[in-house]
Amino acid sequence: MSRLYTLCSRLYHPLCWIAVAAPLATMTHCNLQLIVPREVGGTLFGGSIGFFMYLGGWALSVLGLGLAVLTRVPGARLAWIVGGLVQLLLGLWWRINYPDDFDGNLIFSIQARELDYVMVFGFALVYSGVYLFRQRRLEPRPITHRRQLSLRSLWALVLATAFILPPLQAITRKPLPYCAFNKAGEQLSLCLGPGTRVIVD
Repeated sequence: MSRLYTLCSRLYHPLCWIAVAAPLATMTHCNLQLIVPREVGGTLFGGSIGFFMYLGGWALSVLGLGLAVLTRVPGARLAWIVGGLVQLLLGLWWRINYPDDFDGNLIFSIQARELDYVMVFGFALVYSGVYLFRQRRLEPRPITHRRQLSLRSLWALVLATAFILPPLQAITRKPLPYCAFNKAGEQLSLCLGPGTRVIVD
């Protein structure tokens, strides 16, 4: 048995846990942005731009976890259950502790009735994950040869990279200045009222 195979076999399970932890973390972050009621009365378009952005991130993270479960990545079924539990409990908490709207004068980013749908979907995730565990469905299969280890390690690396790189790029990217335009004259950031245009590359 070669040293490379031994190294890959030792790194395989930690890599798999990273591959399922990354979309789980993305899903949890998006849930915190979507489920927690925030007053959006004074924001542009009522905060709908941020809502659709986080909803897209949530959908992609669910898709990533679903692919991990279907491809039998170790730890994927547990991450599926944890993601559902976070969504279910967070929705339940805010359904019970929904803030006062002061006789309808405040607009919140999520309506109280929408939290019911959030909890239903969270319960569906938990129930399906527990069902997979109890019925021993989609369990990780033992690795029998090198090619199988290589392919599974590559798939886990792809999953991890897909959910780690975008947040890192977003963190390291410098924010656009106010009223920015590119050299072609296309507007890149918001301009409200008179202001100096900034040309960026």
